Amino acid sequence: MLFGNDMATALKLAASTGVKDTAQVVVPNITLGMAESAGPEAMAGVVGATPWEWEIPYKYNFEKGKEFVEKFAGKYGTYPSTSAASAYTILYEYKAAVERASSFEGADVVRALEGHEYQLLKDPQRWRAFDHQSVQTVYAVRGKPAQEVHDDKYKLDYFDIISNLSGPDAVVPRDEWLGTRRAAGKPAELESLPR
Repeated sequence: MLFGNDMATALKLAASTGVKDTAQVVVPNITLGMAESAGPEAMAGVVGATPWEWEIPYKYNFEKGKEFVEKFAGKYGTYPSTSAASAYTILYEYKAAVERASSFEGADVVRALEGHEYQLLKDPQRWRAFDHQSVQTVYAVRGKPAQEVHDDKYKLDYFDIISNLSGPDAVVPRDEWLGTRRAAGKPAELESLPR
């Protein structure tokens, strides 16, 4: 359960010490940046989960996602990362919430986000009202053979998309969320927003 540079370092060690020869390495939350830091040889065959990778719009035919990838690659000479897609989506969602709220006040914007469904770079997503969780599809990926990564024009074609799990099936349900909060001595609701 590592992330970022720590995960990249662990993947390199797993590859160099032979761990990958005897065990399936799984990364619960993988990003393109982590894969690039680890390198094609360390990433080959690694299984992971991600909310978005640049290949997803092409595999599932999400037109806005394809347009985003192409414009990003055209401008920056690389594929957009999960973080780039997230930043793009969050900015547009914030803008839309401000417009719905007719306000920049934080509480008004939060209320405008609660329960809102939208679609930008992939399938529909929703901001869950009771805990503000982004309910969205999660994708299982497997690291491609190193040579395929080396042959890619940007040397970044790291993942085969092997499966997906819908947002409602991926998130913790409300009753479990409430049980966890109660067990931790937390109130059943998030703090109230000022009116």
